[in-house]
Amino acid sequence: MSVTNMSSNIIDPTLLLIPYQLNIYLGLFIFITGNISWIGNIIVFSSRNFRGRACSIYLIAESYFNFLYFDYVLVIRMIQKGFRLPIINRYDVVCKIRQFLSQYTHQVAFTLITLATIDRLLSTHHSIGMF
Repeated sequence: MSVTNMSSNIIDPTLLLIPYQLNIYLGLFIFITGNISWIGNIIVFSSRNFRGRACSIYLIAESYFNFLYFDYVLVIRMIQKGFRLPIINRYDVVCKIRQFLSQYTHQVAFTLITLATIDRLLSTHHSIGMF
């Protein structure tokens, strides 16, 4: 005769709340640090030392696209997953804008950082007949 332990099948309710709390608190931390770094990038790359360099334009534009990504996509995720509000399921426009911005801003930011890297690489070479 086998005796099953019924208490092993019960999951503690606090364990079920951990993913939601992590979405809220880690998302809020990433949101705050992302906005601080965005402001810092804009201040640094708009300064007089970097204004004359062409790569600073790429990096400022990349900062704006990262700002869009963090402030829209991350906030929608925090609302959807952390607070359990079905904002994406309820509003099709929010879902489509979030999907577009999550793909578009990430790709544009990556392209701009790549162009800034190529610009700095080519500006350090002194031989004109390289290419």
